[in-house]
Amino acid sequence: MPSISHFSPSTGPRAATYAGRGATGARATAGGELRILLIEDSRLLRDRMIGMLTVPGVMQVTGTAETEREAIELIDSNEYDALVVDVELKQGSGITAIRRARQAFATRVQPLIVVLTNYSLPTVEQRCMDAGADHFLDKMQQFSQVRPLLEQFQRGGH
Repeated sequence: MPSISHFSPSTGPRAATYAGRGATGARATAGGELRILLIEDSRLLRDRMIGMLTVPGVMQVTGTAETEREAIELIDSNEYDALVVDVELKQGSGITAIRRARQAFATRVQPLIVVLTNYSLPTVEQRCMDAGADHFLDKMQQFSQVRPLLEQFQRGGH
């Protein structure tokens, strides 16, 4: 049964990367909105998620990618507070994008990374967590948990 996986900021393997977040737990634009990169190759699901994750003054999808290459280009050229990542993309893998995000933000505040996938096998979950994901969710059973996780992160929780 799929479960939400989460590293504790104080005891997890990336504890040092959370230290830069300070008391607020998240960094956001001047308007206070959480900036989200959505890495998803299904247009239908991407449109649905953009609607679900757009909360004026709270959070906004500021970038979308359908392929690994597009995701890496966006990660390298923009600032994001959170990434929502599918594992299987039209071309490439969301796991590679997760690794790139952790490298690209190594000297900056790390974004929250939530994997949302149909491939909820334990081996896939382990690969995502090893790459640097903070949460691993099953699209079919846990889709509705993405927004609450992002809202909790925006409020300063991990």
